[in-house]
Amino acid sequence: MTRTARWAVALAVLALLPGVASAQYFGRNKVQYDKFKFKIIQTQHFDVHYYDREEVAALDVARMAERSYAKLARILNHEFTERKPIILYASHSQFQQTNTAGGDVDEGTGGFTDYLLHRNIFPLTGAYDDIEHVLQHEMTHQFQFDIWSRGRGIQGIISVNAPLWWGEGMAEYLSLGPVDANTAMWLRDAALEGKLPTPRDFYQIFPYRFGHALVSYIGARWGDEAIAAITKAATGGGGIEGGIQRVTGLRFEQLVAQWQDAVQKQYLPEIGDRVKARTIATPLLTEQNSKGGWHLAPALSPDGTLVAYFSEKDFYFVDLYLADGNTGTPIRRLLKSSYSSNYETYRWISSSTAWSADGRYLVFAAKRDGRDDIVIVDPRKNREVRRIKLPGVDGVTTPAFSPDGSQIIFSGLAGGLSDLYIVGADGTNLRKVTDDKFADLHPTWSPDGRTIAFVTDRGPNTDLSRLVWGNYRIALLDLESRRMTMPETMAVGKNVSPQWSPDGAGIAFVSDRTGVNNLFLYESSDGLAYQLTDFYTGIQGITALSPVLSWSAGSDRLAFVYFEQGKYDVYTLSSPRLRKKDPWRPDQVAAPLIALRPGETLPRAGIPAGERRPEGLPAPAQAPKPANVLSGVSLYRTPGGFRPTDSLGAETDSARGREPVSIARILDSTEFDLPDTAEFVHKAYRIKYNPEYV
Repeated sequence: MTRTARWAVALAVLALLPGVASAQYFGRNKVQYDKFKFKIIQTQHFDVHYYDREEVAALDVARMAERSYAKLARILNHEFTERKPIILYASHSQFQQTNTAGGDVDEGTGGFTDYLLHRNIFPLTGAYDDIEHVLQHEMTHQFQFDIWSRGRGIQGIISVNAPLWWGEGMAEYLSLGPVDANTAMWLRDAALEGKLPTPRDFYQIFPYRFGHALVSYIGARWGDEAIAAITKAATGGGGIEGGIQRVTGLRFEQLVAQWQDAVQKQYLPEIGDRVKARTIATPLLTEQNSKGGWHLAPALSPDGTLVAYFSEKDFYFVDLYLADGNTGTPIRRLLKSSYSSNYETYRWISSSTAWSADGRYLVFAAKRDGRDDIVIVDPRKNREVRRIKLPGVDGVTTPAFSPDGSQIIFSGLAGGLSDLYIVGADGTNLRKVTDDKFADLHPTWSPDGRTIAFVTDRGPNTDLSRLVWGNYRIALLDLESRRMTMPETMAVGKNVSPQWSPDGAGIAFVSDRTGVNNLFLYESSDGLAYQLTDFYTGIQGITALSPVLSWSAGSDRLAFVYFEQGKYDVYTLSSPRLRKKDPWRPDQVAAPLIALRPGETLPRAGIPAGERRPEGLPAPAQAPKPANVLSGVSLYRTPGGFRPTDSLGAETDSARGREPVSIARILDSTEFDLPDTAEFVHKAYRIKYNPEYV
């Protein structure tokens, strides 16, 4: 598949992270399996729409929303003048039934905000860290649309015509901050391959990662105040590029050239310290061996002779494939989802397949009729053996057989909260293993059947009452005693995708603790973690929480997804324990996407360091002060009582607004208080017939 075609596939799933979407035509030809009886939680700045099943999570999201609003209002020095809608769904399957957007909502869409009504719409994923990221990402779009339409209506948004790289890049920067292993991985890969985007490329490529990197560079060089200044200056003519020139003093072409230099200076020196996967591992699923540019969630059979995986191959839809486990040669496409309503989607971003210990069966999650089921197939005969329905479970990811094949453990979603579940392989005796608000993901059974390794946000830095959480850790659950342990070595970084060693004494996992997603091994004998790889790009799937590892017990080979040349390939590492050296020590930290050199100072907004303002270039724009066109249309409920929206100033030049803005500090700050749920107003949802002004 050509690079152009591959980006066409990428753009077809434009919201692999959250995204922007127009929703002028609502719900045409869309099958709705459920009738959602929405209610509203009215906070100071939002109307949070939910239904009974997700009430517990919705109350937490409502509190998060006010905290995110306070952060973004401070960063952008901008306030809403009326409440904005937030619409929640309890799972991705239910989100795909939404009538707020025209056409189908595909597997890659993690959320969207429509520019007409400024509605923030997304599914709950069961991991509060991920939920807050999506919430704040989409809320950034609400702020963008509010800024551009203030006093100008929809025409203001149209006249700015913001490119996706700015809209999505800014939303990622204001929700993730300047340190993100995923974006850094894309930058290292592009720098190494000589494919950093040109000014023209920015309008054609996948916008999230490179947009995030460029916006982060602007914030690091001119100060984070420049992000708001550019957003507001874009209304003065010339759109975002005009805003960039007014604020930085650079034309877009100059900005991109200087950004490219900064990226190369930061990442190219790392080539000597790290290696590519092919220097220590064997390529298995690649464009050359298996066609396609995406090879995701590999599952090696116990004897290593077969591998199941998700891929777009030479088509435009992601499907489930079976290939030779030694050569990567495709054998067949399994149970074609693109042609069958029985397999509407395989949850290929967040889930994976797994083999039974005898190698006869494959288990995975598949959607049908608006619900996720567990499906067991005989891959050699390409035949479905059993479909297990799961009453009360809204979503399913990463099912895995017990060693004796009699049970299946999986991460299940109910009401927007994730827990571990076990069900009999015959479809009976469904039961919860955990029951709380913590994230419970990627479960896998130990070879002796006694212990479950899984990913969780539990830990000393997590406080659900304050809605703060620490890093993702690998935890161990003893099924008999229900005792849960979290190794101390998991206290650093994002640790995901656990896979047991054949003897059950170790667990392979992926961690970004060094700033790069690499392979680590936890040894139960000493409780320590050992770094097995030091790759230049990294081990990762579509998202940071996508499963990417598989350890074949019989062949002692470990398969992993490796990002290179803008593609996701699968490599195998034989006898991975032989790469174990000294235990990992916490002496490395992740760096910002673009780091300034020691002693380098940030230039003032408007004039690049060491440069004079070109002749005739307008001075840096000040934040415009649009009229309060929405005054009087609604009331705000505040802790001090109700007040009309026209009592809120359109913009202020308060001391707060003039203070230096640090997005990293604001995102990490604990000074933003959560509202008390007693302050919320609960209302029934009533259909309104309002004209849509265009």
